[in-house]
Amino acid sequence: MRNGAILFLLAATSVIFAGMATDDAHAIPAFARKYKTACITCHATFPRLTALGEAIRLNGYKMPEGDELYVKDPPVSMGAEAYKKVFPNAVWPSDIPGMPPISLVVITDYDFDIGGSRSSRTDFRVEEAELIAAGAFGENMSFFLEIEYEEGNAELELEVEKDPVTGFVEEVEVHEFEVESGVEFSGWLMWEDLFRRTLGDNRLNLRFGTIGMQDLALPNTRSHNRITVQDYLYTDELELHGHGNDTVGIGANGFGRNYRYNVGLLNGDGATSRKDYYGALSFKIGGLGYDGSGGTTEEGGLKTTPSGYWRDDSVLFGLFGFRSNQGPGNNTFDRFGADFRVNFKDLSVAGGYIQGDNGGGGHDGAPKEEKDIWFAEAEYFVYPWLQPYLRYEHLSSDLANGDKSRIVAGTVLLARANVKFNVEGRLYTKNDPIKAVTGDKSDQDRVVVRLNFAF
Repeated sequence: MRNGAILFLLAATSVIFAGMATDDAHAIPAFARKYKTACITCHATFPRLTALGEAIRLNGYKMPEGDELYVKDPPVSMGAEAYKKVFPNAVWPSDIPGMPPISLVVITDYDFDIGGSRSSRTDFRVEEAELIAAGAFGENMSFFLEIEYEEGNAELELEVEKDPVTGFVEEVEVHEFEVESGVEFSGWLMWEDLFRRTLGDNRLNLRFGTIGMQDLALPNTRSHNRITVQDYLYTDELELHGHGNDTVGIGANGFGRNYRYNVGLLNGDGATSRKDYYGALSFKIGGLGYDGSGGTTEEGGLKTTPSGYWRDDSVLFGLFGFRSNQGPGNNTFDRFGADFRVNFKDLSVAGGYIQGDNGGGGHDGAPKEEKDIWFAEAEYFVYPWLQPYLRYEHLSSDLANGDKSRIVAGTVLLARANVKFNVEGRLYTKNDPIKAVTGDKSDQDRVVVRLNFAF
């Protein structure tokens, strides 16, 4: 077993520094094995994190109040504790997970088009399969690795041509193209609690590798923490997913009881020497602290929120900004926004606003394209395993027929702690993005039944 763990470590380290994708983990059942506790300790409805799960994520996948007290799978030592006393004449001691911390996530969809177009069809498909690993190297270093397979499918895209002088829209075309199936990698290494004696606990952590939707998003309504099938509209419209080496870089983050921040510098598209950069800040009133403090209820021997594992009576506010420089003309793409989330007993209500300016300020004189997006959502725990939800999203654009709005409604059902079903509908109430241009019925309104399981 120890030899297997060492081989896994070598493979994971190689991939971490060659990471090319964007997302962080969905759900990582390896921690259920590590702590011998249920997935619901860290996930209200995976991948949505509980307040304790968020504290563990921020703390480098370790329990906030003494990880060694809860670990049931002893790690493999990578040096004696006494080496610290003779440093720098010895390598600083650490450890690696005893059992390779690998998890598998599979997502399958039954997808039905309700738009009424002639191309309407029903699809059964495996949407994604992911191999995920995450854990800690001793007390102040953590890692993450994801190898993801995505099924190819047809995508529709709008191509807009604007007059370079007046900025008026001259032509809008709709293109259909096939996205090929493929495998992507992402990975990072984080060095934690730097300058701890001067700054204090958790004030400065450095992360090297890929940056995902946990960072390139509004802090309290990020797509990667959603319970819906459909991404947030602002994530798609403002292209915050990132692509390959675009999102490789370095980031700094830190947190206290009532706040957390993250800033970073990214590689960008490679067509310009300038780099992309981002920043986010979140404040929390009430509930379990970002640092894990304030827990009074125990779930499986672990301190959770004051109200139970899925409850966290609290109010959260957040700010986010991102600038990307693209193309040889150094055109700037800016995104700025704010969001909030209110949790009270079994109800969670959230909303946000974000603005995006595309293509301005470059040497080629390209005109700006502006988008403003706001949204509101509500989720309710009828039972610990049954959670209906509703979201309304509206986009205002300076393009002709560019405004759109839609409703996303559905229910999530936990058949088991690690087996989830979504039944979700998406309905455009204004300017279906394809119908608005072509006048034809399209396949943008749809119902999806999704099965997501992890182990």
